[in-house]
Amino acid sequence: MDVTSKSCSTEGSKNILIFSDGTGQHGGVRPDQRLSNIYKMYRAMRSGFASDIDPATQVAYYDPGLGSGEGGGRIKNILSAAFGTGISQNIADCYEAILKHYRPGDRIFLFGFSRGAYTARCVANVLNLCGVPTQDKGGGPLPTGGSKLRQIAERAVYEVYEHGSGRDRAKYELEREEQARRFRADYDCAGCGLDDEEQGNVAPTFIGVFDTVAALGGVIVRRILAGLTILAVALAALSWLQNWSLAAKVASHLPAGLLIVAFLWASWKQLKVMRHPPGGRSYSWHFAKWNLKNYDRFLDTNVGFARHALAIDENRERFPYVGWGYEKDVQRVNRGDRAWLKQVWFAGNHSDIGGSYPEDESRLSDIALGWMLKELKALDNPPHANESVLRLFPDAGAMQHDEVKSSHDSRLPSFMAWKPKDRGINSQADLHASVIERFEKPAVAQYDELKPYRPTGLRQHEKVLRFYGD
Repeated sequence: MDVTSKSCSTEGSKNILIFSDGTGQHGGVRPDQRLSNIYKMYRAMRSGFASDIDPATQVAYYDPGLGSGEGGGRIKNILSAAFGTGISQNIADCYEAILKHYRPGDRIFLFGFSRGAYTARCVANVLNLCGVPTQDKGGGPLPTGGSKLRQIAERAVYEVYEHGSGRDRAKYELEREEQARRFRADYDCAGCGLDDEEQGNVAPTFIGVFDTVAALGGVIVRRILAGLTILAVALAALSWLQNWSLAAKVASHLPAGLLIVAFLWASWKQLKVMRHPPGGRSYSWHFAKWNLKNYDRFLDTNVGFARHALAIDENRERFPYVGWGYEKDVQRVNRGDRAWLKQVWFAGNHSDIGGSYPEDESRLSDIALGWMLKELKALDNPPHANESVLRLFPDAGAMQHDEVKSSHDSRLPSFMAWKPKDRGINSQADLHASVIERFEKPAVAQYDELKPYRPTGLRQHEKVLRFYGD
């Protein structure tokens, strides 16, 4: 039982590239659009009428970000933002795209930004648990598309991967592993891990992500929905107390009914039930939840290479970065003269790393994009790219944004403005060379002022201590 995660090319094999974008990002909709680094990479690596990339050798799938309006109405997007359920669909979409295109020997590349970065990492972990099916549940050929293939993808995500999501991993790990074992047995997709443990039969060749965050449940949106529900119920009660007409009573009950149905729908999506779990019980159940703790930082040791670009200056309280991998695995995974996992810090806030600002304010994000492309090119057989559409102008002294200040400068109510919290950065964290270059400049543009670059998060970092003078 081998696990495929090869960067070497085999005859007839192809690259499968999955691009998962950040919240609200849906590149390519308008001609003069603010583009994320994920969409820029997708645009350069997809096949199509403006590309000479042969689809027989490389296919690319682009997954718009949470709340982008793709694949659902406005109400559905609001509910997904409130309860974090939208990411489940994104994970299933990406995994289904892999199942649709994968053939033995193919190489899988996963890319993501923001919550899309977390999505890409989750997809990798679905592959770790479930692999890529080689047959249907009855032993026949695997569907190549349609509702049957979608059902397989949703089982892998909703029943297996999300079992215990957002909760203490240890509490539900045995149940989730058993769910995964049953899936692999049904679809003949078992492989072998670094320690000879059974796992999925396929692992990604490369994962490249920009500033992973996973603030998946919108607290503000949930509060607004809860407040509207209370008001709607009060309105319905008032209709009876004031002896309104029948039509008025029906109209007053409708908002409350719709909101209650919405809450029930969201709760149903988060209910996880397992028949005959380990331990001899008939069934077990719990509600999965997406919150600001118990994130999945697991990185399969069978992944070829993993790269993570992180934002030094992101200062929104609800945008903490999600660490990746474990030191014990980093120490024992051998990839020759190349590092298995690199997590490198760059100057700028969240979208100064992952892109999506106006193009004339995107020089910092060009730095992170250039680094990611360089890491890709270092592979033995990198993906094909149309470099004519990748025009980068990196500048270590370029404009830096601040979403906390921007939200307070806007007309939003104060309770909707971002609360500040600087990121804690290890004093030995890996800094990109451009960070030192930015420190050395006498002054750089930082939102609304020009001043020396001295981020609070790096005050104790050994490579830049000399710049602080205290």
